[in-house]
Amino acid sequence: MNIVICEDDSGCRKAEIKIVDEYMKENNIEYKIFEYDDYNQQFKNIMKSKCKKIYILDIETPSASGIDIARDIRKYDRDSIIIFVTGHDEYGKLVLKRNIMCLSFINKFEDLKFDLRNSLKDACYYLNYDKAVKLNDSNVDYNIRISKILYITRDSIERKTVIKLENAEYRLNLSLKKVKDALGDNFVRTHKSCYVNKNRVEKINYKNKLITFDNGLEIDLLSNLYKKEMC
Repeated sequence: MNIVICEDDSGCRKAEIKIVDEYMKENNIEYKIFEYDDYNQQFKNIMKSKCKKIYILDIETPSASGIDIARDIRKYDRDSIIIFVTGHDEYGKLVLKRNIMCLSFINKFEDLKFDLRNSLKDACYYLNYDKAVKLNDSNVDYNIRISKILYITRDSIERKTVIKLENAEYRLNLSLKKVKDALGDNFVRTHKSCYVNKNRVEKINYKNKLITFDNGLEIDLLSNLYKKEMC
């Protein structure tokens, strides 16, 4: 994930960088920060690069308006996220009027940490850089994005926990409970040996005890005991 920050006030810029560092590390997201104190040529060069980015932009800098820069960004890039952080609330209506697809407009002098963290959360979701889980098995580290996991189950023959993704699976020598606890509340129990990612479930056939995921995969790991968990 590439984070581009332009803020001419060094104190505010350091505060924004600290917030970004904390959020990305907490959520196990690999990232790189590009920081600028003005909309200079170096900024414009990275603006034209093809990778998706999260822009955190000041509106007033010595050489240019962040609003005008955002319009230039959209000439090259319709997908990256733009977040404005400014002390000038009066520019809010102008940002909306210019139709530059801004994710959020944050006042740097109010609750910067809370608002910027929420915006980063939304930005990572829209760019599909969501939270990952880190697991270690036999001195091998696995870093798996949670949204890609469909379900986890226990292979009683191999005595391994199976993590089923859209196009792959991992078989780890870890307990089912340990893996589930690392994944969080989006995973609900449907069988004594299965937890599913409820955000990826498209259809449940209670009569035939079938669960269909949003990629078309179907499993029959739904027991009467845990039906209520899916309601």
